[in-house]
Amino acid sequence: MYGTPVLLPHAGFTDWQFAIEHMGSNTLLDTLFILIIADVITGIAKSIITHSVDSSIGKKGLARHFTIILLVALLYPWSIAINYQWLGDSVLSLWTFMYATSIVENIGQMGLPLPKFIKDRLNKFGQDMED
Repeated sequence: MYGTPVLLPHAGFTDWQFAIEHMGSNTLLDTLFILIIADVITGIAKSIITHSVDSSIGKKGLARHFTIILLVALLYPWSIAINYQWLGDSVLSLWTFMYATSIVENIGQMGLPLPKFIKDRLNKFGQDMED
């Protein structure tokens, strides 16, 4: 009456073990964690340099970083275990791009020199977001 049931992806203990071992040698993960640390450092430096230190903004930012780290720790091994690593890598690539953009924005707001092509790209991105 309901048709053939759809098999959902599942992961056994050995799949999880393989996924966790595989996470240790992933360049995307290493890059993301380095960029998270760099974003925190440049964010703190920006707030000090621009005299806009606000603990509520800092708490909100740290909560966001912690949430992303928690999601990566929980969902990325799962994506490997169920053979959807391409999806996990796509999400990691997106977050890596977002953190790299945030770092560049922090550096620009601190008044440090940036190459012209980066400034142009950020201005275009900002205009596209406004439209």
